Amino acid sequence: MLSAAAVLAAALFAFLGDRMIQAYGAARYQAGLADGRVQQLPAILTANAAAAQAGLDARDRLIAAEHNHATQAVRLAALIQQSEDEGRAYEASDAGRADCLDAERVRAIEVTRAALFPVAAAQTSTSGQSGPLPADATRQASGWNPG
Repeated sequence: MLSAAAVLAAALFAFLGDRMIQAYGAARYQAGLADGRVQQLPAILTANAAAAQAGLDARDRLIAAEHNHATQAVRLAALIQQSEDEGRAYEASDAGRADCLDAERVRAIEVTRAALFPVAAAQTSTSGQSGPLPADATRQASGWNPG
């Protein structure tokens, strides 16, 4: 019986030892996971801060773009209103009732067009010469006489 008790005690110690080793291993595993997470935390916080900053920068760019758009819309609305007012005033004048535009009205149209379309005006002014066209300019360009 003593040998049976010794075998039973040995089996109990083996079982408890195995349970203790498994518990120790599980505790070490959890401690390792926690250490790994703690080591990754600064990188995660840095990435989150960078993402938040990128979002703020994108928001600021959108606000600036909307401000520029509003500024341009106000500028163009004023130019369009001015052009319509000039057109109505010209139509009411003696020159507006004539068959063709006088030189002042043509210049006013060119100034308004340059203000509305500054890129096109810069390209036109650098690519061509101002002044009257020769009488047969259309025929020279296309070979067809519209008159």
